[in-house]
Amino acid sequence: LQQISNGDFDLDFVHGSRASLRIYQGAPGNAAVQDVVDGLVDIVIGPIRITGDRLKRTSFSMPIQYDRTVLVIPRPVLRRSYAEETSKVLDPFTMG
Repeated sequence: LQQISNGDFDLDFVHGSRASLRIYQGAPGNAAVQDVVDGLVDIVIGPIRITGDRLKRTSFSMPIQYDRTVLVIPRPVLRRSYAEETSKVLDPFTMG
């Protein structure tokens, strides 16, 4: 980032504060957000999920990069016939 900005700003790499890490044990993302709220750091960059609780405390930019994390779950079993599945297309047009 410093190279892209041609030195327009300085960048320091820091870890979460001890106090926030102690309060939010096992949740470093919450600790990092709290450090922004407390004014200890200006921004946090990292793999931090946007949750409702975190949105209540601060704001987030658009994601800079999307990772390839996916959930793998069993394939749902369809218990309907082919006719029932295709009839769903007409559901919005039925009276009742």
